[in-house]
Parts: sequence; C-alpha cells; structure tokens
Amino acid sequence: MASSDENELDFEGFSEQDIVLAQERIDALLENASDIEFSDLEDDQYESDDDIPLARLREFRHENDDAGIVDDVDHWSSQLSAVNLEAFTGNPGPVTILDRNQNEMNFFHLIFDDSFYQSAADETNRYARTEIAKNGPDPKWQETNSAEIRAYIAFHIVMGIVVAPTQDMYFSKNTMFRPSGIHERITRDRMDKLHQYFHVANTTTNPPRGQPGHDKLAHVRPIIENVRQKLKTQYRPHKETSVDEAMVAYTGRLGFKQYIPLKPTKRGIKIWMRADPNNGYVNDFQVYTGRENNVVEKGLGERIVRDLTRDIWGNYHHVYCDNYFTSVPLFSELLENKTYACGTIRSNRQGIPPAVAKAKLKKQGDLVQQQKGKMVCTAWHDKRTVCLLTTNSNPTENTTVQRKKKDGSVQEVPCPSAIKMYTQNMNGVDRADQLRSTYNIGRKASKWWKYLFWFLVDISICSSFILMKESPNHQVTTRTGRRKERTQLEFRQNLAIQLLGAYWGKRKRELVEDKHTRGLLHWPADLGKKRTCKQCSKAGVRKEPKTGCEQCQVNLCVPCFKQYHKDNFPELF
Repeated sequence: MASSDENELDFEGFSEQDIVLAQERIDALLENASDIEFSDLEDDQYESDDDIPLARLREFRHENDDAGIVDDVDHWSSQLSAVNLEAFTGNPGPVTILDRNQNEMNFFHLIFDDSFYQSAADETNRYARTEIAKNGPDPKWQETNSAEIRAYIAFHIVMGIVVAPTQDMYFSKNTMFRPSGIHERITRDRMDKLHQYFHVANTTTNPPRGQPGHDKLAHVRPIIENVRQKLKTQYRPHKETSVDEAMVAYTGRLGFKQYIPLKPTKRGIKIWMRADPNNGYVNDFQVYTGRENNVVEKGLGERIVRDLTRDIWGNYHHVYCDNYFTSVPLFSELLENKTYACGTIRSNRQGIPPAVAKAKLKKQGDLVQQQKGKMVCTAWHDKRTVCLLTTNSNPTENTTVQRKKKDGSVQEVPCPSAIKMYTQNMNGVDRADQLRSTYNIGRKASKWWKYLFWFLVDISICSSFILMKESPNHQVTTRTGRRKERTQLEFRQNLAIQLLGAYWGKRKRELVEDKHTRGLLHWPADLGKKRTCKQCSKAGVRKEPKTGCEQCQVNLCVPCFKQYHKDNFPELF
C-alpha cells in the first residue's frame, strides 16, 4: 500500500491523459531511437511540426519538463522533408530616379551630402585657428572654402586613378615623371596645408577618454551617420544579401586596430558590413571600436547580424554569413522575423545536432544532414568537412560540383544545393571591397581617422556608381543599339572633373610662366576652311567664318572668340 502511495505522489499534478501520452512517447523513443515528435502530443489541429506555434511548443516544454516527458522542443531529426519557402516580397533597385540630364556628381551627392563641403571648410578653418593660436602664426595658411574642399576631394580621386609613389611627384617640374595635371590647379604648398589642417568634425565637445559618453569615432561621426543613412535609404537590396567584415588598412597606433591574418589587409580598422552580392552595393555598415571597458561582448556576431539586417526583416530576404556569425538561436530569430539565412557554422556551437558535429566523413562528397522544421544542418566533406546551417534550402535537393583529380581528370562530386547557394551569394562584401580597392583614394596620413574618412568617400563613390549604372534614364548604348556597360574608371574621371569645376588655386602669373601651360595658350587664326561658328550656334544663329581658335581647332567669329573661351575656360580669365 505504501508503494502505491509513493507512485501516486510521483505523478501528482498530472492528468491521466498526460501520463498515457508520456508512456506512448517513451515507447516510441525506445522503438525508433529517434527524437520526440510533438505532433503526437497534440490534437489533429496541426498537420505537421512546422505548423505548431513556437510559443505553444515552449509552453508545452515548460509544463512537462519536470515530468521528464520532453527533452528538447527544438528537436533534430535525420528524416528529411521538403522545405516550402515564401516568395521574396522586396522590390530591389535604386530609390531615387534622376533625370537624364543629371550627371555623376548628382549621383554622388545622393550618398555623400553636398552640404558636407561647407561644414568641412568651417571645421578646417576652426581647427587651423586653434592650432595657430596654440603654436604661433602660419604665414602659408589662408582660410579655405567649400569650393576648395570639393576640389580637394577631386584631387584625391585623380590620385587614386593616376597613382604615383609619392605626392611630390604630382608637382614635379620634370614633365617626364609628372603623372597628372594636378599641378596646374593647385600648388604643392597649398595641398600640404590642406592636409595639415583638414578636419570634418568638432571634437572639443567629446568627453575625455574613459569618461561616460566618450565617442571613439568623434572625428568622423557626423559623416559616418550621414553616409550610412543615405546608403540604407537610396537602394533597395536584392533577395540575397551577405554580412561579413571588411578592413581599412592602417598600421599605426590605435586602440581598436585589428589583426586578421587570413585577410588580404591584415592590419587595420575592422568594418562590419552588409553588401549586395549581385552588384557589391554596401547596404549598411558598422565600425568596430573594440572592447568596452576591456570586457568581451558575448554574442557579438549575432548582435552584428541583427543590427545590420533589422531594416530588411519581413520581406523574406536570404542572409548569408560565415561561421563567425552563424548560430542556431540567431537563425531561429531571423526565421521568426520572416528572414531566411544560410551560413557555415562551427561544429562546437551550441544547438548543433551531435550527428553533424561529430560526423567523421572521409570520402569526398559524403554528407550528413539533420532537420528541425525549416532549419537544416549539414556536414559535407570536400577537401575537409564543412558544416552548414540553413533555413532557405531544401535538404531533399542535391547537385554536383566538379573537382579535378591528381591525374588531371574531372570528377563529379555530389554536393548539397545549399553549398552552391552559399558560395554564389557570400561574396557581397568581397565584391564591394574589389570595387573600392580598384581606384582607392586613400593617401598616407598621420591621423588614423583620415583613413576612415577616405574609406567613406570610396564607398560613396562605388555606391553612387552602382546607382547610375542601374538608373533607367542613364543606360548607355552603342551606335547599333546594343547596351554598353558603364565603367567605374569613366565614372571617377567624370566625377573628378565635375567636382573640380572652375576651381583654380594657382595664380595666373604662375600659369604663364609654366612651360606646359604656355603651350596651351589660345590664339585666333585663319583656319582656312569655312565652318559653323560654335558660339553662334548656341544662340541658334548660323555663321560660317574661316577664323577660329588654333588651339581648340574650332571655327569662331572674331566677336565670339572671347565669350567662347570664357564659357569653356573660365580659369583663364
């Protein structure tokens, strides 16, 4: 009798139906040696495990944990089933459609606000006055303005296209080794002074290091936030998007400088970035400033992915990331927010099924897969074993990849479709880095924040190039009507000329004394053949003089000669 009472106490708080269900599940577990199926524990209102609300499963676990009925509500199974994915609901492409008459500079200012030039000029002048008051007068310094700051950026774009070993070579008097015409527009001394005093933010209000509210990025914070906001709002991303880290090269002393040996740029400032693998457009980014109070942030990778993708939740985007970011809780949260994900994962991550984490695969093409609802965990052996976690792939679909053997023959190796999807779409940040590094405008500087500033200018140029390339009003065609792709080189060349505008920092006396400039002087002459006057044709008047400009090789009436050159060469007047 006592034994009976003890048994009754063991089951106190559970209904008879709960006990029967628990026994049935234990019997099924012993027979099949598989995970517990929750569909058996519920009524027939749910057709499959995927239909059971996550909140109800958690509630069931909470109610039955003490009884030992449920071991884990998020169970893995070797029984694979097809995954039905929702259709992507986004509308990728540029948000602002500019008119046909808008040029490269207009697209650049969609990302890099044109109000920056005046604010940078003000901050540069303020900083120069502060330094001069501290260190004594500087007779070579004159206050700058917005036009000169804009030209200053243009000069750096030119130096990114025409690269010289040192900056002094751009101002060399030896024409054999002078790579560009920068020396015609600005003197070397003036360029040096702009380098010395250039500033973009007021840091006097930033609390000292170690004090509450101190901003490590105060030197560039305004421009960071401005560019980041424009990048997010000026382009709607494609279905696929990837999250990875980029590096801004810097080898000086800096508290949050990083060392990543596997990156092409091993030392520098780390940038968390989300980019579009279809074109390399940078959708969002964060600058990593290291540990706070020397404490390691737990779940840093997960937090980065959440921060960079939160703006696109709800449209069934497919997010790709590497094993630094991937985790089971992160992918579950993304799935709850109508966002699919795919990424390599470390085998020691919590939540990985043991069958995958401890898989001993030796033959190329071997794989082990476990499924939990729409989440699939895969271990596949190529040259080594790779673990992959996905919520956007169908485990029942496999494909093949070609691998070359030692004897030179090509072998078809079985491969999960998720592996191919990952390799095709994980390259968004790499593609953005490739665009940025082709004509990188960063120059050697004594201040770390200038490297970060030129990085921001570079991604603004690359992103505005993509906006113009995809603009329906700016498609380029050949004479035969075939579409012609725009090139970044042409975009940067035109942008530099447009930003430079009529800026001329050199005195005219120096122009006349320059041998190269003297050869470009314009003189009226008899060109020997009648042609339409270029200046008169602007007003709709048709005149055909023989006279014109010998240097420009255009026909001009004598009264039109001066006005034509004023319109086209304002720097000469």
